[in-house]
Amino acid sequence: MFKPLLCVSQALTKSLPSSLASKRKFSLALFERVIGNVIAGSDTHPGIEQEGIGKSMFYLELSRRPELAERFKLAQMQRDKVRNAKRIESAEAELHRRGVDGWEEPVFDIKGNHCGDKRRYSDACLIFMLKSLKPDVFADKPQTLVQNNVNVHAKDEKQIMADWRQRLGAAPA
Repeated sequence: MFKPLLCVSQALTKSLPSSLASKRKFSLALFERVIGNVIAGSDTHPGIEQEGIGKSMFYLELSRRPELAERFKLAQMQRDKVRNAKRIESAEAELHRRGVDGWEEPVFDIKGNHCGDKRRYSDACLIFMLKSLKPDVFADKPQTLVQNNVNVHAKDEKQIMADWRQRLGAAPA
């Protein structure tokens, strides 16, 4: 009536396409394909799962092999570096548009009729742009005021030094 568990798993393996059945177990070739997917820009979990292995199995194998985990982390960082470069470029373009080019904002009269448009600019965007382009001129400079008007006499200096030596656990001089 019931098939043994081993027969069921064999039947499942036979019913799977041969390409998927061969990818079910972790191997170095599978790992290299996942690394390739990640470097090509795939998100991490879809990049793992499109190779026919579950993410929990993949991470379990990485926990057993720290050298592979390090390579995987480097691949993710390489992918993110490319992604972030594109994001930074678009953010800089938007910063320029808001700070330098501005945008049109509609102006309405008291009755709610559209009278025209007014060009608006973002002072904050312009400030950040200037700080990044010319940090020597526009960057925030910390200002520290130090007053040095302490008078210590020679006899007091010896007592102060002895007190500090004692606090620090040094032998008396």
